[in-house]
Amino acid sequence: MYLYLYDNFLNANKYRKLLSKIETRLTDLGIGGKISRLSPLKNLRDLISDELRFGVKTIVAVGNDETVSTVINNIVNYDNIVFGIIPVGGNNTIASNLGIGHEELACDIISSRRIKKIDLGRVNNTYFISEINIAAENRITLECEDSYQIIPQTHTCLVRIYNLRPEGAEYNGRSDLFNPNDGFLEALVQPVHHMSKTFFGLMKKSKHITNSIFPFKKISVLSKKSVTVVTDGRKILKPPVDIEVVPNKLTVIVGKNRT
Repeated sequence: MYLYLYDNFLNANKYRKLLSKIETRLTDLGIGGKISRLSPLKNLRDLISDELRFGVKTIVAVGNDETVSTVINNIVNYDNIVFGIIPVGGNNTIASNLGIGHEELACDIISSRRIKKIDLGRVNNTYFISEINIAAENRITLECEDSYQIIPQTHTCLVRIYNLRPEGAEYNGRSDLFNPNDGFLEALVQPVHHMSKTFFGLMKKSKHITNSIFPFKKISVLSKKSVTVVTDGRKILKPPVDIEVVPNKLTVIVGKNRT
């Protein structure tokens, strides 16, 4: 059985005809199911728990990256759930990375049920599937694997943590990075100013590195002042921020053209 969770923004009149086409296509494919609309007044966790008791096995987020993030954080602790996406509107980077086309094409992909288990990232108690961005306007310290520290050499910097491969990403010809099946996340540290200067120093036994990206399993972001943390489009948290990979946490329907 399928449960389709529509984001609240899809209540706008401009989406009515499109949603009708999606629902018709799902019915034609034999994968119609219950539709529920997200709302601040609706307890999503309770809704999902009730539907699972009634035999729902596949939960599909209909909306954008923020919709995906919201639904994942409400299903991630349940076993045997298959997660799907029907991207509607703008800001659908996650669906694109997973090879999921818009609207009716996404219905065909859900019907095909090409299923993969992928890693998720976790920042404190919040899960993310794609990336988080940390903007710091003061000195921060990255404590890696509880064994060494990285301190950016500029006070103002942007730290990006990736699980899925960002569009066009490649690093020094390496294609093994940004793999959501390898049990690692990747951190990219960029100073906002003086981009041509050395990005950061790695302090461990007097060694230094100048690469701007590195894989890790666990990292902590430490700062004496506030930093802005955004995960898959949602602003959250203040330091200290603990980030780690959770291997094989999500069972998701993907397209054959995933990146």
